[in-house]
Amino acid sequence: MSLKVAPRQSKSATDVKKEMHIVRPSCTIHLHLNLFRKYNTATWMHDMYKSSPSLRLNQLVIPGSHDSATDEMTKHSPYARFNKLHRVSQQLVYMWAKTQHHSIYEQLTDGIRYLDLRIERQTDGWKTFHGLVSNCLVDVLNQVAKFANDHPREIVTVDFQHLVNFEFHEHVELIEYCIKHPLLGPRLAGNHLGTDGMLLDFWKVDKNVIILYNEGYQHFSHLYWRRCCVENPWHNTAKASVLERKLTDGIVERSEHKFHVSQLILTPDIYRVISGFWSDISSLYHLTFPAVSNMINDGLLETLDRTARQANTHLNIVIVDFYEHSSFVERCLDINASNLARLCSI
Repeated sequence: MSLKVAPRQSKSATDVKKEMHIVRPSCTIHLHLNLFRKYNTATWMHDMYKSSPSLRLNQLVIPGSHDSATDEMTKHSPYARFNKLHRVSQQLVYMWAKTQHHSIYEQLTDGIRYLDLRIERQTDGWKTFHGLVSNCLVDVLNQVAKFANDHPREIVTVDFQHLVNFEFHEHVELIEYCIKHPLLGPRLAGNHLGTDGMLLDFWKVDKNVIILYNEGYQHFSHLYWRRCCVENPWHNTAKASVLERKLTDGIVERSEHKFHVSQLILTPDIYRVISGFWSDISSLYHLTFPAVSNMINDGLLETLDRTARQANTHLNIVIVDFYEHSSFVERCLDINASNLARLCSI
């Protein structure tokens, strides 16, 4: 059985600016259209580590996206149930809730290997959300399944970060849906492989999708990984200097036997959201850029990696908003290439 995901035309930088009401310099480069010339981002794990597959997954620098499934969100999308801004106009919520412009399959093709999902049950099925309702979860999982089958040596982690308005039996239904999915189910990696598992371990059993799920439900199947096996601190700040300090502290203090997520994201408070009506920072995009792209260009990822190695640990998963508007993925892969070269030279 083959699964086809209808091709979607990638949005140009101009389209994105219009959608987000953003005025940007005409010289802005949309990296998704130029793609990353150094690497085949669709197959970077296999290409980079096929000769050194004994590295552990929690030792790699893995690019991820924050609130991954918000690409279908519009200013007319309905409010999510889990929304503190339900009295604010949908357009304003949209400006601060949309975090990604590209589909899940496009993200994975661009090198993203960690997906952050928030899901709530609606009357018409499971939907992803972030302030507003966005994608159909079934479509998201179909895209993961297609990529996982197209690229069987690229290991993808799907983190069911929040599940809202779920009764016990609905958790069971979602778990069974994933396991019985004709293309996704056979790609699910058992939790016996562990966070210390090597790439080779996954490749030997021909499994390449990890699903992280809420505590208390993992006993339904060994194909679900407990969320306690990942450290994922949210730093809740709009200040770049504070974020950089907290990311540094987090990577030094991380457990080497778990996955660790470094959230390279800036978070607005309610005052900043409301003041967006009359300030230059009128959306999450404006808050993120150029601040985060400047941090990346100034070598923050390399600094975090160097700090981690000095503390005898590793930079692991890193997530961002609007990954395609910076050199984020390429920088992550550069660090992996440098660390691999260093390891091979010992």
